[in-house]
Amino acid sequence: MEKVIGINPVIELLQNKSNNIEKIEIFKGMREEKLGKLKALASARNIKLFQVGKKEENSQGVVAYLSDYDYYIELGEFLEKIARDEKSIVLILDGVQDPRNFGAIIRSAEIFGVKGIIIPERNSVKINETVIKTSTGAIEHVDIVKVTNISDAIEKLKKLDFWVYGAEGSGSKYYHEEKYPNKTALVLGSEGEGIRKKVKENCDILVKIPMHGKINSLNVSVAGGIILSEIAKNLY
Repeated sequence: MEKVIGINPVIELLQNKSNNIEKIEIFKGMREEKLGKLKALASARNIKLFQVGKKEENSQGVVAYLSDYDYYIELGEFLEKIARDEKSIVLILDGVQDPRNFGAIIRSAEIFGVKGIIIPERNSVKINETVIKTSTGAIEHVDIVKVTNISDAIEKLKKLDFWVYGAEGSGSKYYHEEKYPNKTALVLGSEGEGIRKKVKENCDILVKIPMHGKINSLNVSVAGGIILSEIAKNLY
């Protein structure tokens, strides 16, 4: 059974009626004024609330339990959803390992209008409690697509007229110099190794972020947010 912790993530769960919430636990010491909206939403969906004497770490006193809920959708289903869209942004994560980075990326993706995030089945962080918590509810609004082969997924996106950009320190263009097309996919590599060679070869253009400090790298979630902001500005 999956757990989601924190007031705002649980409220997002309650507002998205497609998920199956088994129960919600609330710490006895929670102030009533903080719980009004949560209790009203839970009541409207007939979801049971239980008071508990122990507060789970980092939970803000609120924990929801999900039963038989799967955040992932199939690639084919996702491609069908976006095929007729005039404008779309798709994010591809090639081996991101840290759940907090993944959660932060999902949050940025939702803010900047990303339709879905494609991740590999192997050598990649999976959706877990930390990812859901860090996304602060954004995971409810962005499709997560798990695939066996990233390069194959890129080829299928290209058949739908997507232009694929890779974020790479050795990129040929600065990210803000590019005029992004209406169908844009952005690839972000792993925290330590970046984009794998074969995946990089499948990108149409590699873009980079100008660096003016004494270190030459950015956290992957920060880099993703910067570039997605620029893509969204072009598209929307």
